Amino acid sequence: MLLLLFNLRDETYAIDSAKVVEVIPYLLTQKIPMTPRFIIGMANYRSNPVPIIDLGLLLNAQSCRQQLSTRIILTSISLGSQFKKIVGLLAENVTETVKTPKGWQPNPVDQGPLFLDDAVTHRPMVRWFQPEQMLPEDIPGLSFMEQ
Repeated sequence: MLLLLFNLRDETYAIDSAKVVEVIPYLLTQKIPMTPRFIIGMANYRSNPVPIIDLGLLLNAQSCRQQLSTRIILTSISLGSQFKKIVGLLAENVTETVKTPKGWQPNPVDQGPLFLDDAVTHRPMVRWFQPEQMLPEDIPGLSFMEQ
């Protein structure tokens, strides 16, 4: 498995690259009125509107810093069992991948964040990011999108 690493301030997260559609530079978004603060707007991805979520605001209550390494991770999420939609995740320091040993899977936990083994990620305290579990179920902007 190939993991994409990213930061939210001083915390490091990893997402399975199989969930990543594309990583794009930070770009201006069109604000959506009356949405939660962590939804910073909509972007056009290949002629389709995609909601962009600032993970810093969602998980840490601090907006992601605008740096050269700040990127939008386009990820495919399942909405129920019927279809998948693309959502943009704004994160910092999206510049590194880590390859795990063959057959490796994160250990499931009942509660709290899952921290990955230091031997796998080569850095301490990396949190496992699973979009379906960490994003809100009702993301404004997805209901009218068709694929």
